[in-house]
Amino acid sequence: MKFGRRYSKVTVLMAMLHGVLIGVAGVAVIGLLLMGMKGKDGSVADSEEVPTAGPAPAQVSAPDAEKPVRLFAKQHGVFTSADAASQFIAEDPSLAKAAVMQVGGQYYVWTAVGLRESDIDPSESEGTFRKAFTAELAACGADGAGKLWEVLNGTEMSQIKNLATVQDGESADEKVQEFKKNITAITAFSDDLHVVKLHLLSHYSSPDNCVKITF
Repeated sequence: MKFGRRYSKVTVLMAMLHGVLIGVAGVAVIGLLLMGMKGKDGSVADSEEVPTAGPAPAQVSAPDAEKPVRLFAKQHGVFTSADAASQFIAEDPSLAKAAVMQVGGQYYVWTAVGLRESDIDPSESEGTFRKAFTAELAACGADGAGKLWEVLNGTEMSQIKNLATVQDGESADEKVQEFKKNITAITAFSDDLHVVKLHLLSHYSSPDNCVKITF
């Protein structure tokens, strides 16, 4: 039996073209699905990442007056009583500007206090040496000596003398004014920066006053 052609060439070509288009569309759909899944996985991974950097926590620093100060003294001797220390000073004219420091039941004879180690020059012939110590000043605000920290950290006499002047709007508190008077008296007694620091420190570190000295 002879069969005739059921489809024309145009029909066959259209069918082939249709098949190709369906195939291309299928590949495109599969590609889009794969990309979507990948993007979804990436977003999940990103959300699970723990940041390794960020702003550091704010650091709250204490006011300067509350920070202990590391200092150095020129020491001539240590005694078990105030009378013995005073007698030692009285017997040596070169110690006319010395001060007696009471620390932990001992009495130290010092002639200078400096902020840096190099500020103090010990002498073997004098029998002196450099004594390192720490002064805690946190309680000095209540004694009107809140600016003692500035005195001990000062590098010029003018800086210390300026603290004795009355500033506009400054408190008229009696203890603050007494602190200023002490600066005026001691800077009149000596123009040596290290002697001035010594005597202010001696005054405010005496028993029941605000400075605590530790070695």
